[in-house]
Amino acid sequence: MVKRGTKKAQSMTINVIVVAALALIVLVVLVSIFSGRVRIFSQSLQDCGAKQGVCKEKCETNEALIKNTNCEEDKSSNKKSCCVQVFNQ
Repeated sequence: MVKRGTKKAQSMTINVIVVAALALIVLVVLVSIFSGRVRIFSQSLQDCGAKQGVCKEKCETNEALIKNTNCEEDKSSNKKSCCVQVFNQ
């Protein structure tokens, strides 16, 4: 007489399937939250004002130039440089 399988073995298989499904749901939720937050974070990285800078035509000697900001995207003005004050005078 051959035993087909015990209830304990069948119960473990169902538990593994349930845990895997829950883990997959959690993973999908985390990826969707994280991908949405990344867009918000990258937009704030490009904002000159968030870096306490000012858009100008040219930086002064006591200011540092920060590249890849929203100042460069503004086509209507000549203020293409994001300048942040480095030394207090």
